[in-house]
Amino acid sequence: MKLTLSFALAASLFITSCGVNKDVYKSSDFGEKATAHKTVAILPLKITQTGYVGKKETEEGIRAANEKWGYTFQESLLTYALKQTGKHRKSPVTSFQSIQKTNALLKDAGLDIEAMYAKQPEELAHLLGVDAVIMTTLEKDKNVSDGVAYGVAGARVILGAIGKPATSAARSSMSMNASDINMNCYLYNGTDSKLLWKTFRKGGADLPHEVNGIVEYYSNWIAKKLPYRS
Repeated sequence: MKLTLSFALAASLFITSCGVNKDVYKSSDFGEKATAHKTVAILPLKITQTGYVGKKETEEGIRAANEKWGYTFQESLLTYALKQTGKHRKSPVTSFQSIQKTNALLKDAGLDIEAMYAKQPEELAHLLGVDAVIMTTLEKDKNVSDGVAYGVAGARVILGAIGKPATSAARSSMSMNASDINMNCYLYNGTDSKLLWKTFRKGGADLPHEVNGIVEYYSNWIAKKLPYRS
């Protein structure tokens, strides 16, 4: 009995300790590889959207909106990365390529977001003249129209303002987000495309409901975890 309890306690402690950084992966040779990373390029975000499609939406319109969002995210991530990596003390030192240079080189090569994500990271690193690349993907599974989602959010605000508690059913419906969003961010070595670091965030109801809020949330999430200092 004592042995069983001891084993259960040890297992519990092991699981707890393993869960501390469960949303981050870092390769065992990251430190060795990262010492050669003088410049890192941040690529635009690639968005894959499934689920609900509005009556007035078109495939071209959705793609254009998501591409615009992808470039906005790229700029936001660089801003947060510069801010957060300046706070680190023990991580490898690196600098980030300017967004203007990254995008100009990608445009000259005729690569839109879809095309660049079909390339090997080492190909992109060579094209951009950097030592590593950061690539981020976001999957949107749209459950309801944005109008419904914003209406639900508005109802939540109104009930809170008048001090009226929502029923359990209402609370459940008010926790809806327009999309269930899963984000993955990858850091690849520029010479061999090896995955050196990754973070991810699965989300839905607790995320911001509008684009700017989601962009800031995810870019800040990634930047806080980046294993560099500047």
